[in-house]
Amino acid sequence: MIQPEPIGLMNTGFPVVLLAGLAVALPRILVAVDTRSQVALAIGIAVSAVALIIVGTLIFAVAYRLGGTDVAGALAEDPMMAARYFTRLSAMAALIWVPILALVWFVKAQAVEKRRGEDIVRERSP
Repeated sequence: MIQPEPIGLMNTGFPVVLLAGLAVALPRILVAVDTRSQVALAIGIAVSAVALIIVGTLIFAVAYRLGGTDVAGALAEDPMMAARYFTRLSAMAALIWVPILALVWFVKAQAVEKRRGEDIVRERSP
């Protein structure tokens, strides 16, 4: 059974900082730079959010393992409980990275609208 650990740099700080960085990087990787589609952007952001939850689960499991917790034993004993535990930690970290991802979405959405506006101006120019 996994015992909750007090908040520390390795089991909380490092994973949260890593997930916040991924919240900025993943949309840049998953969404085409020159897209003019808000739907494609929204899909990229949604895929990023799901990926962040999954990656966060793995990051927290590794962080706990590095901290001395027998993660492999917990997974062998009750895999669903261990998976739920680390997924819950990942979801709690979302309190930090969701606003960052939302800000990235907002900035990228503005860039999409800017490109669409520039395309309209080019079409109407003689």
